[in-house]
Amino acid sequence: MASITAAGTGSGLDIETIIETLTEAERAPKAERLDTREIQIQADISAYGSLKGALKDFQAALSGLSSLNDLAARAATSSNESTFTATATNNAAVGSTAIQVTQLASNHKLVSSADFTGPDDAVGAGTLTLGLGSASFQVPIVGGQNNTLAGIRDAINDAEDNPGITASILTISDGAAGTVSKLVLTADDTGADNNITVAASGDSDGNDTDNSGLSAFNFTDALNGNMVEKSQALNAELLIDDEYVVTSANNTFENAIQGVTITALAADPGVNATLSVGLDKSAINTKLGEFVEAFNTLSDTMDFLTNYDVESQEAGLLTGDFAARTIETQIRRSISDVVEGVSGAFDTLASIGITTQRDGSLGLDPAKLGSALNSNFDDVAELLAGDNGIIKSLDDKLDSFLRSDGILASRNSTFLTQLKDIDEQRAQLNLRMESFEERIRQQYTNLDILVGQLQSTGDFVTQQLDVIKAGLTGKKSS
Repeated sequence: MASITAAGTGSGLDIETIIETLTEAERAPKAERLDTREIQIQADISAYGSLKGALKDFQAALSGLSSLNDLAARAATSSNESTFTATATNNAAVGSTAIQVTQLASNHKLVSSADFTGPDDAVGAGTLTLGLGSASFQVPIVGGQNNTLAGIRDAINDAEDNPGITASILTISDGAAGTVSKLVLTADDTGADNNITVAASGDSDGNDTDNSGLSAFNFTDALNGNMVEKSQALNAELLIDDEYVVTSANNTFENAIQGVTITALAADPGVNATLSVGLDKSAINTKLGEFVEAFNTLSDTMDFLTNYDVESQEAGLLTGDFAARTIETQIRRSISDVVEGVSGAFDTLASIGITTQRDGSLGLDPAKLGSALNSNFDDVAELLAGDNGIIKSLDDKLDSFLRSDGILASRNSTFLTQLKDIDEQRAQLNLRMESFEERIRQQYTNLDILVGQLQSTGDFVTQQLDVIKAGLTGKKSS
């Protein structure tokens, strides 16, 4: 009897297809349940990601409203912005000050009095010692190398220890249809401490003090030198309240008046302008408007994620989610509750013009808010950012939701654990399916062998009957 070497050989059945079909039928319901659960968890993760993003955006809108120091922002204005402008920090005193810009800061600028035929005109050789305030540096001028006007300019500009002097060449008309060139030295920075001096030594013409060769660039001060002082090294000066003089090396005065920065733009001696410092109510008004818009955006996001639409019978991804509902409830309660312990005129957002609408959004009454800020600014500040202030409370709650050990992080950790559990269940399912397939393969292999054996026995019986029949037929014929 021949042995069976392949499934189905003995019976003629497509056993491989039968095994695959039965295995898949066993696997499908369990795999589908795991797939469906994974899709739900991924959707929850995505929904919580959207909620976290909306909460962060909302918290960003609280910036500048949750701290009394931030709310104490100051605005500084100038009555004549052509002479000076100003800004103020929170520690500036509210009030008015007379400001007179008596002098602007300027750079020291020197121009050689000697005329040269052009940038390539040979000047002389030796050493130039240039000073800028308390710093100085030397520039060697060598015949045949850099002893031209252009060479001297480049040697000064390229000196590694140059503390801040820029050399240039001025080419002008000589009044007779030609041109002459002059060397110009300019201090990079303004201020009286940036005064330029120049001293020539070893002049190739044998004289270090005349107005030829390198000595043409000597300069000690306006009375002693061969260069012309076109611009003095001056500090800017302000006269405050017609009595107090303050100076600055540049045109910016920081903390001459505490918390105020003044930028001088034009000198106007003898003429006062008024510096006014006041509470920056417009900034708070703007920030509260942004707060209302940000809350309404957050409200729309929470509604989309948690509401159930009766007509369409569609639910948000977080409908019925306890954590999402807890977050929404706490935020809305902070906004609508009466603030306990405030001593001022306002104890709710509604009392300063921010009210909850029928659809759960916030509305802002600009007139009512403006009136509250103008009449009781400090009371508004206490309501928003005091020890029990509404915005401060909201900011603290949002911190607790968003921190690494907060409710959002906890939910996300739960989702990740569930996804890991699904992966483990899939691995277990694969093992069970391998065992199931092996078991039914053995069963069908045994069935195949049995059917093959039965078929073989039947064939043998048939052969024997044919032999008997043939024998009987032969006897009758004889």
